[in-house]
Amino acid sequence: MKFIASFCLLLFLLCPLFIQAQTPFSTDSAAAYLRTIAVDIGPRPMGSSNERASMEFALRKFHEFGLSDAYIMPILEYPGMLGSSPTNTRSGIAVGVLRGATSRIIVLGAHLDSADPNVPGANDDGSGAAAVIELARVLSQRKNQSTIIFALFGGEEAGLKGSRHFVKNFADTSRISLMLQLDMANGSSFLFPTLDAAKHSSPKWLVRASYEEFAKLGYTGLHFPTDFFVLMGALPGGGVGSDHEAFLEKNIPAIDFTSDARDPIHTPQDNFENFKISGLKRSGDLVFKLVERFDGGVPEEKIGTYFLYEVATFPMFVPLWVLQIFVVVTFIVAGAALINARRRRASYAGMARPTIPGLKLFLLMLIIQSCVWLSENVVALIKGTRYPWMAEINGYFLLAFFAACIGIWLSLQLSHRLHLRQEAYPYFLRAAVSLMALILLFSPSSPKLALYPASALFMLSLAMLVRQPVLKIIFWLLSPHFMFRLFFTEAFDFVARALHSQPEITPGINAFLQVGYILFFSLWAFPFLLGFAAIAFDAHTGIFLKQFRRRLVGIIVFGLFALTVIILSLQDSYSKEWLPSVHVEQSYNLDSTKGTLTLAGTEYLRNFHLAFAGRDTVLRGFETEAKFQQSLPMPAQPWVEVSRTVHTVRGDTAKSVELLLQFHFRHQPTGIRVSYSTSRGVISSASSPYALLATTRSISLQWNAFSDTMLNIPLSFTLSGNDTLRINEHIEVSFVEQPENVSLTTERPFSIVRGTLFTRENALKID
Repeated sequence: MKFIASFCLLLFLLCPLFIQAQTPFSTDSAAAYLRTIAVDIGPRPMGSSNERASMEFALRKFHEFGLSDAYIMPILEYPGMLGSSPTNTRSGIAVGVLRGATSRIIVLGAHLDSADPNVPGANDDGSGAAAVIELARVLSQRKNQSTIIFALFGGEEAGLKGSRHFVKNFADTSRISLMLQLDMANGSSFLFPTLDAAKHSSPKWLVRASYEEFAKLGYTGLHFPTDFFVLMGALPGGGVGSDHEAFLEKNIPAIDFTSDARDPIHTPQDNFENFKISGLKRSGDLVFKLVERFDGGVPEEKIGTYFLYEVATFPMFVPLWVLQIFVVVTFIVAGAALINARRRRASYAGMARPTIPGLKLFLLMLIIQSCVWLSENVVALIKGTRYPWMAEINGYFLLAFFAACIGIWLSLQLSHRLHLRQEAYPYFLRAAVSLMALILLFSPSSPKLALYPASALFMLSLAMLVRQPVLKIIFWLLSPHFMFRLFFTEAFDFVARALHSQPEITPGINAFLQVGYILFFSLWAFPFLLGFAAIAFDAHTGIFLKQFRRRLVGIIVFGLFALTVIILSLQDSYSKEWLPSVHVEQSYNLDSTKGTLTLAGTEYLRNFHLAFAGRDTVLRGFETEAKFQQSLPMPAQPWVEVSRTVHTVRGDTAKSVELLLQFHFRHQPTGIRVSYSTSRGVISSASSPYALLATTRSISLQWNAFSDTMLNIPLSFTLSGNDTLRINEHIEVSFVEQPENVSLTTERPFSIVRGTLFTRENALKID
């Protein structure tokens, strides 16, 4: 019997391994495709020759797998945002068609472009593209009822340009019954189902099926970070999303699967070496099973509107009307708590009533939040780095906790001198009004977001209504949890790293941001300090604070804080996945004889050895930027050659101008911008084969990347008014290559981001 029991236990433990092998998806094949995309081809910004090369690679594979039709759907331009110039491009979508027994269509998508010319984009989203190519191979070996479209989009990083172009221009959009997107397939801890578009979400049946098939495969880690997506969805533009959104916006059932956002995406470290290939099969298996499940058809429900929350690993769909009812109930409970607290308020007959209790407590909140948000700077000063938490952020949450304890202890030393008002009602009134204001502010645009201050107010109100001191403390402890979950989610470190990995965040701007953090979170947390004061004075539950005020407690919390600082100071600030970067930019005016070298680092440039143009320099200070004006010789061979022909036809009050601008580039540019402006004249009737933005004073054309070394720009316009003799021309051309060799070395590892900018300001005579 023991042998049988042991054998059954072994089968149970090994069962997930056998289940995972059920699909024919090959990790090795997908990894080989990824190596070609991310290593052999490399960075693929929208419109670049590398993006086109990756599309052509996908087409070759589609043909190799026997797909009946494979082609590139071209994208020649896309509109600007907020009135900016439209962008010309040579991007597109690699499309492969696997015919099924019916005309019903399932689209499997990923995006091929990477964030910029210095980002290999192995994870985001070479991995998703590689998985889709492998799915084309394995699905081509089975008989399918549905026609399956494999769509590898360009321009996702520019704002879902490829997918929006696809749903607008694909001839059979009306026959698409399902869209499954893979945006990042790394083998990290979590796989996020991304469900939301601007106004609705993936249908519930599709979400349930995803969880069910994932569990059947024996995988773990499918997790929806509700709080993060609620916050991101409330931001202008919808926050974080992917190409599935374009389909949801057309009422096509769609869902995206994105691996853990805490990986080093949008950085040079998003490379093949840092990629965990196990994620390819996890994502590929899941999509394969969903295709099998819905190959014969899908339910009628196209989209969903709900609030998704996970209980253990099970998705719970809460209708939005339930959230609205909860808000109403919260206002009723809060009203009852206010009435109850007002009845028990203190009497000041014949006595002076204490004033401004809220402002006094806000001073204490500023002390607490300052300790929290400045705590990392102690480690930074010891280590001589700006962001000591880049490699591992978790220890800094503990540091912030001990710093908060210090702030509370300091506040208690000060509080007894402030002569605080000793009654609950005024504190609870201010807490309730502030939370009610947030609820009313959030409700019209996002009922999901309104749930968070509503939950906080509900718990605070219960704390005021119950009479048992222990229950009061429990409800109060629960009240801030919901509000702070919006910010401190699984993706908190992703947001923090993304923000502070930009060289534009100089020490001065970082100091400004930290002041902003202190003020914002002081306001955000203030209702809970008011709530604590209310319950403390309501039932004398704050008596333990007198014990916390003791000198011994101060010594303990300072000691714990110091010990944590020492431990964190011994840890590495960076890792192979998270490295400080130095942006090396060479800039030249085409009419000058010298260029400027600019270094901008995310970390201090101290002890960097710099060699260029026959000079050696060691940077000694704690600056993050160094500029060497007019220190670079102009390239011996021209990198940008510009010629133009201008033909003018005079009228009675205006001139018609026909202009042909001709460019020759030494390398393929990563960006081109051309503009014409007049200070006193009036521009009208501007036209060109390329997309442009025209006003009465200016004309502008731009390319985000260009996959050739020659460009001709025909342009016509009418110039009238007081200034018709000349027009100002401005040209910008950028490259990832650099004319001058710049050697940069230091003792600690870092990544280099290189770029070159050529400009010209020219006044054209209009004869």
